[in-house]
Amino acid sequence: MPRFVVRYRGRGERPQDTLIKVQGIEGASVLEDSGRMLLVEAPEYALRNALVPETDWVISPEVRYAIPDTRKKVQAPPKSG
Repeated sequence: MPRFVVRYRGRGERPQDTLIKVQGIEGASVLEDSGRMLLVEAPEYALRNALVPETDWVISPEVRYAIPDTRKKVQAPPKSG
């Protein structure tokens, strides 16, 4: 199931009723809650529909980045000849 970052960009504390709406989506899980942001695993259509009238919330798909391997490696000497 896809994951989304749901961010509150309004003033003050986030409305608690929005969290209740997200938790009420069938099959949805709130994986992390940092106060102004939620990491939610839910069907995109249902999540967006639950937050349609809310203008202070931004929904973005979770993006993962591979961590580069910066360790030095031994290289073979160039071949002569």
